[in-house]
Amino acid sequence: MRREKKWVYYCDFCKKSGRSGGHIAKHEKRCTMNPDRHCGMCAMMDLDQKPMPELLAILPDISRCWEEDDWGRGFIVYDDLKEAFSKLREKVENCPACLMATLRQKGVPVQAITSFNFTEECKSLWSEFNESQDKRGYGCY
Repeated sequence: MRREKKWVYYCDFCKKSGRSGGHIAKHEKRCTMNPDRHCGMCAMMDLDQKPMPELLAILPDISRCWEEDDWGRGFIVYDDLKEAFSKLREKVENCPACLMATLRQKGVPVQAITSFNFTEECKSLWSEFNESQDKRGYGCY
């Protein structure tokens, strides 16, 4: 019989876990739930990352958006939240990671904001980045 002890590492901000301490440490620096996060996308696009408290202050209090009905608990997106999200998008210069981080830290269900699709916006950003690299001569041939 053989017995092994294996360490599992957990992010201090979200539920992510893994067996590599280095990987989780790297994740924690950029975790969207980390209030003092470093945004890799802002760095990649040469954008000035805004402080998280400043971004959180843009969104209104969402406690009234949660409603209970016969089907369970639901989230209603009111016009003031839509307007605030537009201001937030402008403030972060369309950085999908900063948008996601602000929504998650504020407690807004990301899927409730129909004008925001994290995956598609990341694809668009990467495409834009790759095109700019190709124009500079950094592309793969």
